[in-house]
Amino acid sequence: MTTTAFKLNYLTNVGFCADFGGRGFMMPTAMAIRSDGRIFVASRSNTTALRVVGIQMVSRDHDYYGQIGERGTGDGQMIWPTALALDGDDNLYLADESLNRISRFDPDGNFVASWGTTGRGPGEIDGPSGLLFDQDDNLLVVDHKNNRVQRFTKDGASLSTFGSQGDGDGEFNLPWGVAQDGDGNLYVADWRNDRIQKFTSDGRFLAKYGESGDGEGQFNRPAGLAVGSDGNIYVADWGNQRLQVLDPDGRFLTTVRGDADLNPWALEYLHAQADEERARSSYVPVFDVDTDDPSEVSARIEPFFWDPVAVAMDGSDRVYVLETCRHRFQVYEQA
Repeated sequence: MTTTAFKLNYLTNVGFCADFGGRGFMMPTAMAIRSDGRIFVASRSNTTALRVVGIQMVSRDHDYYGQIGERGTGDGQMIWPTALALDGDDNLYLADESLNRISRFDPDGNFVASWGTTGRGPGEIDGPSGLLFDQDDNLLVVDHKNNRVQRFTKDGASLSTFGSQGDGDGEFNLPWGVAQDGDGNLYVADWRNDRIQKFTSDGRFLAKYGESGDGEGQFNRPAGLAVGSDGNIYVADWGNQRLQVLDPDGRFLTTVRGDADLNPWALEYLHAQADEERARSSYVPVFDVDTDDPSEVSARIEPFFWDPVAVAMDGSDRVYVLETCRHRFQVYEQA
C-alpha cells in the first residue's frame, strides 16, 4: 500500500472457491449491497463448475443465505452475469452480457421480469457491463460494445443515451463500470482508454482522470468503481491488480494491493481436511517473486487482489473489492 495522508485499513474478507456449489463463489464478476447488510455476488463460473452460475447471498459477517438463479436462458437464469444493482424498493437487477438482457428479482430473490434486445439502435444493448440506479430511480446501463451509456425505466423503456466510440472527451472504448456521487454526477470506467470520465446526471462531459500506465493515478483497464460519501473515487484497476483511490477532483490518494488472511470459511475447510491443514501449517507467504507481471504476482501472493473487478460501498462507507480469480471480496474502512 502506498503511504499518503489517506489510508484504508483492512477489516476482513468473504469468499471461498465453491466449484461444487454451496457456500462460496466461482469467478465472481459483480456485487451489490443492500441497506440491511445483505450482499449479492454474481458468479460467472467456468466450464467445469456450471452449477455455481448464479447470485450468491452473503453477509460481511460470513453468513451464507443461498443462491438466486442458475445457468440457462430461461426466466431467472443467466449465462454471463456482469453487473448487479438495487433499486429504491430493493429489487435486484442483473445484467447478462451473453443474453443481452436485464433480469429483475424481488427482494426475496424471486424472478419478476426481464427485458433487452440485442443491437445498436436506441434502447438496444450489446454486452451490458455496468448497472446503476440514478437519483430518479431510473436504470443506467453501460452498453459496453456499443460504447455508450443508456438510461431506462425499471421496465426497460428507453429514456436517453450518451457517449460514442472514440478517445475524445465524452467518448468511450469499451466502457465498464459506472458510479455516482452525492450530487448525481456520473463516473464511467473507460476500460480500453484507461481513464475515468465524469459526467453530469444527464450525460454532459465534465472531466477525465488518468491515463495508461502503472504509476500513481494511471490505469490499466479500470473495471468497477464506486464513490464514497466524501466524494472520493474508488477504482478497481483490473490490469494493475490493485485498488486506486482518487479525491473528488481526480487527484491520486492511495493504492491498495490487497491484505487478505484466511477467512472463517477457509479455516472451517482446513479443519475438516487433515492433510491440507498439516500442509498449510508449514506454509510461509512469499512476497518476493521473480516476475514483474502484476497478474503473475497476484497469482503467487495469496493476500493480494487477483483480478479485482468490482467495487462497492455500504452505508458506513466501508469499501468492498471483489476479486474474480480468488473468489472473494476484501473489506476496508478509512483510517
